[in-house]
Amino acid sequence: MPELPELEVVRERLGPLIEGHVVGEVKVSPRFGFLLRTPVEQLSGRLAGRTVARLWRRGKFLSLDLGDAQLVINPMLGGRFRVSAPAEKATDSTLVRVVLDGGEEFRLTDSARMARIYLVEDAAFDAVPGWARMGPEATEVPLEEWTRRIRRHPGELKNLLRNQEFVAGVGNAYSDEILHDARLLPLRRRSTLKPDDVTRLWESTGSVLRWAIDQIRGQPEYTSEKQDRSFMRVHMRGGKDCPRCGHRISELTARGEVTNFCRGCQF
Repeated sequence: MPELPELEVVRERLGPLIEGHVVGEVKVSPRFGFLLRTPVEQLSGRLAGRTVARLWRRGKFLSLDLGDAQLVINPMLGGRFRVSAPAEKATDSTLVRVVLDGGEEFRLTDSARMARIYLVEDAAFDAVPGWARMGPEATEVPLEEWTRRIRRHPGELKNLLRNQEFVAGVGNAYSDEILHDARLLPLRRRSTLKPDDVTRLWESTGSVLRWAIDQIRGQPEYTSEKQDRSFMRVHMRGGKDCPRCGHRISELTARGEVTNFCRGCQF
C-alpha cells in the first residue's frame, strides 16, 4: 500500500508531466467501474476540457486539481500511478486513463481492485470518506500539537500511528520503521509512554518519513508504478538481523498484515 513517502515522490515526479495540460477525455475500464464513487459519464463530462492546475497529496490520497473540480484517488492496497506515452497499450490492471491534450495519459492501475476514485466539486472534500476527520500531515505536525493529540488515543502504538485521525499518511509499513527508530514496541500502549517517549516518537515519525522520501527519490531505477522498499530496516525483514543491535527481527501476522520489530532494542 503506498503511504506518504511513496505518494509524495509520485506527486513530485508526475506533477510536472501533467500540470498545465488539458484533459481530453477520461476512460474507465468497464471491469473496474464498481471502484468509482461517481458515475463514469459524469466523471468524464465534468473533467473533459479542464486544465490540470496541480497534482497534490493529502495523507494517503492523491488529487488532480482542475479548478472547481478535483479527481481524488485513494489507491488503497494496490493502486499505482504513471504517465504513459501516447498510444501506449493499457494493461489488464489499468483502471482509469485521463487522456491529456498531447496524447499522454495519467493512469491508475490496481491489481488488487481496491482503489477508490471520487469527483469532488466546489471543494466539498468532506464527501470523501475519512477526509473530514483526517489529522495533520505526519511530517508537519508540531510537537506541541502532537503531544496534545496523542493523549486522546489510549491504544497500542502501531494502531495509533496508522490511525489517520491522529496524523495522516502512515500505514502498516512505515509504522514498523518509525517504532523501530524510536525504540518502542508496536504492541506497547500509549498510556505507558513517558514525556521523553512521546517526544522521541514524534522525532522518529518525521525523520523516518523524510528519510524514506529521500531513499525513494534516490532509487536509480525508480518508476512511479512500482514500489521498491528494499531500503527498509525492519518491515518485511522477519528473521533477519536487526541493523542496530543484531538481534533477530520478530514477525507477527494478523488479518493478513505483517508487523516486524526487534525484541532486542525496542521496549
